[in-house]
Amino acid sequence: MADTKVLPVFAFIVEATQLKELRQYLNQASPGLNLKDDGPADITDNLIEICNNLKVIGKAANSNEVDLILNSVCSLVVMVEAKKVPQVIDAMCSSLVPQHFKGLGWNSNAGHAVRVLSNLFKAFSTFPHLQEKLYSSLLAMCAEARLMGELDCSVETLQKQMQGWGTSVQEQRKMLRLVHDALLADQKPDLAANVMIMLLGTYTDKDAASAKEDAAECVRTAVVDPKSFSFDHLQRLSAVKALEKSDSLMYSALQLFISGTLKDYKKFVAEHPEFVKEKLKVNDELLTKKMRLLTLMSIAEEKNVIELDELAKQLELPADETLEEFIIEAVQVNAISGKINELSRTLVVSSMQQRQFGRDQWQTLQKRLQTLIGNLKTTQANIHNINKQIDTPFA
Repeated sequence: MADTKVLPVFAFIVEATQLKELRQYLNQASPGLNLKDDGPADITDNLIEICNNLKVIGKAANSNEVDLILNSVCSLVVMVEAKKVPQVIDAMCSSLVPQHFKGLGWNSNAGHAVRVLSNLFKAFSTFPHLQEKLYSSLLAMCAEARLMGELDCSVETLQKQMQGWGTSVQEQRKMLRLVHDALLADQKPDLAANVMIMLLGTYTDKDAASAKEDAAECVRTAVVDPKSFSFDHLQRLSAVKALEKSDSLMYSALQLFISGTLKDYKKFVAEHPEFVKEKLKVNDELLTKKMRLLTLMSIAEEKNVIELDELAKQLELPADETLEEFIIEAVQVNAISGKINELSRTLVVSSMQQRQFGRDQWQTLQKRLQTLIGNLKTTQANIHNINKQIDTPFA
C-alpha cells in the first residue's frame, strides 16, 4: 500500500522479533506499562497496541533512541494489509503529538516525530484520507519543533492539497486554523496572514456572521504583521464586513490601519486603553512604529518632497538622527523608496506602497501604463528613423 521507494524498509530481523523488542523497550521506558512480550498474533493489532503507547518514549527516552524506535515502527507499517493501515495511522498520530514529543530542530524528539510523519505523508501520496490525517499531525509537530519552513504552506499548495483530499468546507476551516496557528508559533506572521485570508474566503454572505472569531483573528494577524502595509482588501471579505456589527472595535481598528494616521491611532488607544494588549495581543510600541510607517506612506502619496521638520512633527519623532534612522528603516522594509537631501532638509520620495488600491489607484496605474506605452512607441519610431538614415547611402 505504501510507496516503499519513499518509505524504504531495512528489516534485519523478522517482524515478530522486531515487535517483541519494541514491546520490551516500551516496558523499560515506562515500568508501569506491562505490555505482553509477544502481544496479539495479528501484526496489525500488535502494531496498533505499540503505536497507542509510543507516547511513553517521548519523555523517557533519549533523542537517538526515539529516532530508532519511530523508524522501527515506521518500517513495520508497510507490512500491514491495506484495509487495516488507517487504524495503525490513527493510533500513531494519536501518540505523536506535542504533548508527548517536544524540542526544537531536527535532532529533538519533536524533530524525529516530524521526520517519520513526513516520510509516511509522502509514502501514502495516493491515499488522500491518510494524507489528510498525517498532514494534521505533521502540522502540529512542525509547530512544536519550529520546522514549519519544511512545509509548503503557500495558499496555492494548500488549495491543491485540500482539493485532492476532497476536504469538506468545515474540515478545510479546521485545517487552515491549524496551519495559521502553526505558522504563528514558528514566527511566520506574513504567511499566517495569507492563510487567514484564505480561511475567510470559505465563508459567504450566508454564513459570514458565524465567522466572527476567524474574522477578528484575520484582522489581528494582518495588522500586527510588521511586513503588511495594505489592508483594504480585507474589507471585501464577507466575514470581515460582518465585524462592523458583531465586533465594532475590531472593525474600527481595521479602518484605522487602512487609512488612519499616528494621531488617529493614539486617539483610539486613549479611548480604548486595553484593546491593543487584550485584543490585538501585541506591544503598543510595535503598532506605534507601524502607524508611523503608514503615516509616512500617506504623506508620500500626497507629495514626493517632504520637509523633514514637518515629517518629524507628523511622526512625533525628534528631527535628528532618530528621524533619519526611521526613514532608513522605512526604505529597508519597502514602505517607501527615496533619499534624504541634507542641504534642503527634505525627503525626496521616488515611490511608495499604496495603503489602499481602489478605483482611483487603478485609474492612475492605467494612465501611467498608457504614458509608458506611448513613450515606447515614440522610442521605437525614433530608432526606426535612425536605422533608415543609416541604411540610406550618402548622395
